[in-house]
Amino acid sequence: MNPSASQINVFKPETIVSYEAGLKGEWFDRRLRTNLAVFHVDYRNLQISQFIAGSEGATANIVNAGKVAYRGVEAEITAVPVRGLTLDGSIGYTDPKYKTYLYLDPATDTVINVASEARMSQAAKFNAHVGAQYEQDIGLGTLSLRADYSYRSTVYWFTLDRVSQFNRDIRSRPDHNLRARIALDDIAIGRAKLGLGVWGDNLTDQRNIDFGIDFGSLGYASASFKMPRTFGVDARITY
Repeated sequence: MNPSASQINVFKPETIVSYEAGLKGEWFDRRLRTNLAVFHVDYRNLQISQFIAGSEGATANIVNAGKVAYRGVEAEITAVPVRGLTLDGSIGYTDPKYKTYLYLDPATDTVINVASEARMSQAAKFNAHVGAQYEQDIGLGTLSLRADYSYRSTVYWFTLDRVSQFNRDIRSRPDHNLRARIALDDIAIGRAKLGLGVWGDNLTDQRNIDFGIDFGSLGYASASFKMPRTFGVDARITY
């Protein structure tokens, strides 16, 4: 039962059956590590939240949409080609397919199956990451340099465009993010150690939506955007 709904909202329990297989390996005297996993998930009575608005106000109901198969693959790699240098990367792909998505059509007052047009909300099909870090003791402390690039494909916030009319407008487009950090750690100060860092995030200054809300029949939507190019300095002391 959903206590936040304006009326009694009863729904069935959601069940999940998942399968996963993986392979981990270490190579070249542990200088190269790999991790591969494939998975398949079956949802039954998938629970989703539907926004509802009317003369009595706005609320959200939890309903059982139907069945969905969620499958994908993930791979990770870490390499240490030379002392002090670490390279890492990951890639992931998911392919959700709705088998059944039941929807009460307000025009005909009948329940129809709209699985062919349903999207997996708040989930990206593809994501990737590559990073590099170098560390070197320079006497005064340990100097480290780190750079990361990540990619994420399009994310839709809602499942049905016919319910969320602004779903395509407020979607988060493919997102690229580049960040870097330079730090000097383990600086001796008496019995304590000082760490100083300078960092930057979203260095390409990409403007993209990071979350959206579609108010459906109220006729409007809202969205928030990711932080613009940002720089910062941090410091920490450990005893």
